[in-house]
Amino acid sequence: MNYLRCAVRATAMSGIGLHAQYQGLNLRSDVGVKSGTQPGPGFYVILPLYYRADYTGIRDENGNDLLRGANIDMDLLTPAVSVTTPLKILGANYGFQVVPLFMNQRLALARPGIEGSLGYGFADMYVQPVSLGWHTDRADYLAAYGFFAPTGVGGRSLDMWGHEIVTGTTVYLDSKKAWSVALTGFYDIYQTKRDQDIRVGDILTIEGGAARSIIKGVGYAGVSYVAQWKMTKDTGGGIPSILSRSNGRAFGVGPDVSVPVFAKGTLVGLVGFRYSWEFGAKTNFEGQTLVVNFTLAKIIPPRR
Repeated sequence: MNYLRCAVRATAMSGIGLHAQYQGLNLRSDVGVKSGTQPGPGFYVILPLYYRADYTGIRDENGNDLLRGANIDMDLLTPAVSVTTPLKILGANYGFQVVPLFMNQRLALARPGIEGSLGYGFADMYVQPVSLGWHTDRADYLAAYGFFAPTGVGGRSLDMWGHEIVTGTTVYLDSKKAWSVALTGFYDIYQTKRDQDIRVGDILTIEGGAARSIIKGVGYAGVSYVAQWKMTKDTGGGIPSILSRSNGRAFGVGPDVSVPVFAKGTLVGLVGFRYSWEFGAKTNFEGQTLVVNFTLAKIIPPRR
């Protein structure tokens, strides 16, 4: 069923003014500590990558509860492939990644009246064809470009192309690189939705964290954070006048841990866990997110 028709119907039935706004494709808290570090040369297969957003509330443009006791879940279970090559461009290692998303639903509007899960199916794909990573004694730097393709079906797609510009850094606070802080920005620019005169505004997401290396520097434990703002307003003749024109925002913070579970030569297996409690949302969902992943890494040894 069309999201917009659902939203209008829910508003008419409940009598609640619709303080909603269109959502973007960036998933909050999908990265955390050391977000500004490109992994070393190698092949990385994440299988599975599990992401769950459990939204327990919706906030209006003033941050007040629009819907208390909500139980809106967005689940993702998918593989992901990331490659960092020894090839140097401008002194940085070149890499790329492909993430074919499988989700139970995509949430187009932060509004009451959202229907339940559709069941897992193919959603919008994320491809990052260019990732450049620099490494120095006390800091790592990252620059990348990625795009979202509207490959999903039914309510698992936001029906729009998105372009993402990424820049970030991880700074090490000591010479042994035991302590680190990271900040990475993701700026998303969207094209007009398919078959709708609606263009979602640009969205800025900042993610990172502070961590302590553990288990001989292979793992880490720390605290991650996320902050997200809509930078420009939604535009287009297809946006109903009842929708809020205020720009949405949301913040989150929580634990972030990654530990190796085995190592055999250049083959390494790691398990990651991240949990984020959200707060300070306006014209947006608010809740908790959980990310669990298993990464199988085939490291490319440095040339001698």
